[in-house]
Amino acid sequence: MALHGTNGGSAIVTVSTDGSYIVRVHGKEVSVHSAIPVEGSHFLRSIKLQEAFSSQLKFVKVSQSDSTADGNSGTRMQIEDESQLNLVSQRRLLCASSNRILVWQINSLEWHADIENIEPSVGTIEFGASDDEAILFHSWSSKVTIFNLESASSLIIKSPKFYNPSSMGHGYRPLTRQLAILLKPEASDLLTIHEACSYDTIAKVTLPTVDAQGLKWSPDGRWIAIWDAASNGTKVLVYTADGQLYRAYTGRSDIENTHDLGVKCIEWTPLKRRHSNSEILAVGKYDGTVDLLNTRTFSCSTTLSHTFSINDKSPPVWRERMSPDGKLEYAEAASSSAFVTPGSDSTIQLPKGVSSLQFSPHGELLATIEQTQPNIVWIWAMTATPTLETALVHEHNVKNITWHAKNQELLITTANNTLAVIHLWSKERPPVIAEIPIPRSEAGRYSVTWVKSTVPEESCLFWFNNTDDAVLGCVIVDDQTNTQGRASFNSLYMVSRSGLMGAPAETSGAN
Repeated sequence: MALHGTNGGSAIVTVSTDGSYIVRVHGKEVSVHSAIPVEGSHFLRSIKLQEAFSSQLKFVKVSQSDSTADGNSGTRMQIEDESQLNLVSQRRLLCASSNRILVWQINSLEWHADIENIEPSVGTIEFGASDDEAILFHSWSSKVTIFNLESASSLIIKSPKFYNPSSMGHGYRPLTRQLAILLKPEASDLLTIHEACSYDTIAKVTLPTVDAQGLKWSPDGRWIAIWDAASNGTKVLVYTADGQLYRAYTGRSDIENTHDLGVKCIEWTPLKRRHSNSEILAVGKYDGTVDLLNTRTFSCSTTLSHTFSINDKSPPVWRERMSPDGKLEYAEAASSSAFVTPGSDSTIQLPKGVSSLQFSPHGELLATIEQTQPNIVWIWAMTATPTLETALVHEHNVKNITWHAKNQELLITTANNTLAVIHLWSKERPPVIAEIPIPRSEAGRYSVTWVKSTVPEESCLFWFNNTDDAVLGCVIVDDQTNTQGRASFNSLYMVSRSGLMGAPAETSGAN
């Protein structure tokens, strides 16, 4: 996850998706740090960029490890031998301006590739199917250019439907890495599927959509789900990996809905232990409900509704509050009044729809956010009959939620521009709030990334960062004394504008 500052005083801070590395660019200096110490140090290397390049820098990316390269949280390979560890050590760092891309080996910052004279108006740049590829989306959806960093060759796919990095207009198939991408060459939406490496076209399908909004591969690689614009009502198309239409979901057949508001987002369940198939496709809708489709028939088995009724079987509701001593804490709420935010104006029309669907690592739990109440995280137990496990109500809108890769623990950040805090919900104990020793963000822009590690002592670590600074640590909960929903943050390492905590003096190399 990257938080970008502006050219001049602010920095660009980028954390790899697995939390293994953090890269900070400030001025001409690029410094790379490791979550797990290498030879006793978190600091790895730093280099100086050329002035002309650093002043135009727009993108900083870290390639994914082999254990997360499938692009879906539910499919992860375990690193079991030395050869796989060597592969992970070859991960790369990409820095790009609007017309140039530089790539280094991340551990050594040894130069790897330099691509110059790129056509201007770049929308986004990412690593492609592997760290030997860079995929560049040009603005105004004119084309996609895929660069092979080993062979110094490139190829072009014309008329992508989206170029915005936040869109879901393309995706790589888990493990085998075929590319599926939405195109819009003329009036109709197209789905094309391309072979890995060569990008030869496997399938080209004209979609029966008004305005396709995105696609997602299932974690098992069997299906591609595409959802249509909300103006066309509920419409989710499920294609096979070779581009054959398998099912079209247009809403529940047992409910008559003359005012179907359509689909806002979708999400597949991760692969469960000893299961080779993804079992559920969750469809978040603009009416605030979530349809759960079983992947055998892609029919709706259950609908989740973001409403809360008080009865004897009501789940616990936790509300963030300020304690008398000025500390944020969670307190269990006794009634539905917990859902009323102080100072809220009922006349303000908030945007509708389920904006976030995130399954826990093995699909036992589902966390959701619904935009009419953007300060609440709803957590559902995905049992045979899904039920609401709990709800977490905050004083500010929720910005990020992220599950631990193995444990049933959820980190939450909010748009709190007064205090930098992290909220931690765990299946094992009541939720807690911990202050983070990092300068507050005026805009409440914080990001959090778990560190994925096979070592139990390191499994609780995460990075917390704003646009300029980052800190590595974990939340410490004293179960015997913690009765007020509070905890402390154990800070292990900091990367900041004021220097490095626990790091040796930096050395610089020339580019």
